[in-house]
Amino acid sequence: MDNHVLYPGGTIGVIGDSTDGPMIVSAARQAGFKVGAFGPDETSEMLQLADFKIVGDLSDHARLTDFAERCDLVTYDSQHLSPDVLSVIQESTALPQGSDFQTMMQDRLLERAFYEQLNVNIPPYATIVSLDDVYQSINSIGYPSILKPIQKDLVHGEEMTIRTQTDIAQAAGLMDWGTYILESTVDYSREFTVTVVRGATGETSLFPAVEIKRQNGQMTWAYLPVAIDPAVQTEMDRICNEIVANVKYVGVFEVDFMINDNGSIYVKQIVPTFGEAGRIFDRATTVSQFEQHIRAIAGMPLSDVQILKPTVMAAFTQNQANAIRTQWTLKPNWHFSFYRQGHQDVDKQKLAGHILVQGDDVNKLMEQLEDTEIWTPGSEVE
Repeated sequence: MDNHVLYPGGTIGVIGDSTDGPMIVSAARQAGFKVGAFGPDETSEMLQLADFKIVGDLSDHARLTDFAERCDLVTYDSQHLSPDVLSVIQESTALPQGSDFQTMMQDRLLERAFYEQLNVNIPPYATIVSLDDVYQSINSIGYPSILKPIQKDLVHGEEMTIRTQTDIAQAAGLMDWGTYILESTVDYSREFTVTVVRGATGETSLFPAVEIKRQNGQMTWAYLPVAIDPAVQTEMDRICNEIVANVKYVGVFEVDFMINDNGSIYVKQIVPTFGEAGRIFDRATTVSQFEQHIRAIAGMPLSDVQILKPTVMAAFTQNQANAIRTQWTLKPNWHFSFYRQGHQDVDKQKLAGHILVQGDDVNKLMEQLEDTEIWTPGSEVE
């Protein structure tokens, strides 16, 4: 690659396990690249769309190496890939996203040390290696608090909420699986996410802030533009730019923020690849996150991002899919995306797709969604 620029006709490899995989493949092909895909399921949409595919398990280092050697560069869409997989790729080809950012965000202690280095607010926490540590730390951390394993992808790692002192004894078995952190819960009234793109030369592009609404911890709605205090916006921008200045990473990542009633800003998490709200930019802005990501990893200049129209993204589960189909013939401003389901016995609570609703006023768009009662808490639609 000349000066780290990949020109049309070059080959981009994609490793993914999310609904974003097919979108990356499509964006890369549209930009003129040949695309290879690696994954365990040859019937997956991502592998079907690619120019060539290698079917294999992520633990199969020989196949991973073969795949990497056929690509000018490789990109990934999952924050759960192990450092082992990424190091195998890096030995054979370019990996613009690198592995350092991913490794740091998978370890809750490294992650918090990074946040403290950036001088951002995070919930108080303590490192826990034994049950005695919980008893000693709980008074300073407070109730309720959450026990979380240090390694986010620990197979046996469970999170546990401690609401009273009597709950602590139930955590005894968790310590067998390694180190934990005990983290205070933060009362917050609003949640925002900012999608950030870091270019090959270190240039930064920030997508507009998106506000998120959740039910039972799962994102249901995301929307823009948002009404936000200019001081809050300035601080979120500062944090995003500080992250860019302190990581070796090229491509898209997401920063989630919690804002409490006093206007205090906490970093909830950094997703070192595509986040769940970024699909709103497929229609809401002048460039999608996938196109911007391809521009970044290929060494192209980043596009200017402008909002085209107020947009609400609403995710729906398999349970809600039939009710969504009812709206198919009724809503001219609803744009539907159904995710391909590999198996018929899919989890009814699993996301089945999303809609993007557009108009002149975000509040009216959300009223339109509320009127359908599809997302009304407690309404189990089939």
